[in-house]
Amino acid sequence: MLNNTRQLQMKELIVKNGSMSVQQLMEHFHVSDMTVRRDLIQLEKLGTFKRVHGGVVYSEELGEDILLSVREDSQTHEKEQIAEKAVSFVHDGQSVLLDAGSTTLEIAKKLLARRNITVITNAINVAAVLSQNVNVQIIMTGGDLRHSTQSLVGPATVQFLQELQVDHAFIGCSGLSLERGLMNSNLVEGEVKRTMMSVSRHVFVVADHTKFEQTAFNTFARWDHVEAIITSKQVKEEYKRGFETRAQPQLILA
Repeated sequence: MLNNTRQLQMKELIVKNGSMSVQQLMEHFHVSDMTVRRDLIQLEKLGTFKRVHGGVVYSEELGEDILLSVREDSQTHEKEQIAEKAVSFVHDGQSVLLDAGSTTLEIAKKLLARRNITVITNAINVAAVLSQNVNVQIIMTGGDLRHSTQSLVGPATVQFLQELQVDHAFIGCSGLSLERGLMNSNLVEGEVKRTMMSVSRHVFVVADHTKFEQTAFNTFARWDHVEAIITSKQVKEEYKRGFETRAQPQLILA
């Protein structure tokens, strides 16, 4: 049971928006980070809300991808470190596929300093960031827009990608495990990710440490399609040991 007016107002606001970040709630109610988090604990007890890294989602939205605005607010420093390591594999004159996601958006920011590279993406925000550098050729896939992830998906996207052959693909995911492989919560986005991997010489998964503890209903790829996982040093030892026993993929800690 919610015990104050703020928590009731917070409930109504989150239901209206579907999902919100902790930062957004702090600004709306003019309260501290800890106050918001305590309120979210009470909301979660209702059974219709779920706390996620950096925010909260209304339960009817849990089958969909968490809004990109929420994900961008979580694990920011980690994602910046992962992005820094990722771009070290990219050299002048090469082509890069960037998936839609908060970590690949950080990669796009790091690539702004590069020259003479070609970036193909299905992410509107990634293209917008890279458009600031006239020395980067940007190619967008086309397709149907998913507002929650700012990504282009569907048959037109897949058909376009199938005609390509690129040097590197950087792919995000909702969750991953040794047993199931790479997971996400949307079938059409999963198909786009899988196609990106199939046309790339080197496939890197970029994921912060929390993704090792997440699952989703759709497995879009197994580990034999992945050269390396670029993640952070915060990954638990059990996951490090698990991947060390495999020939592929390599676990790269940023």
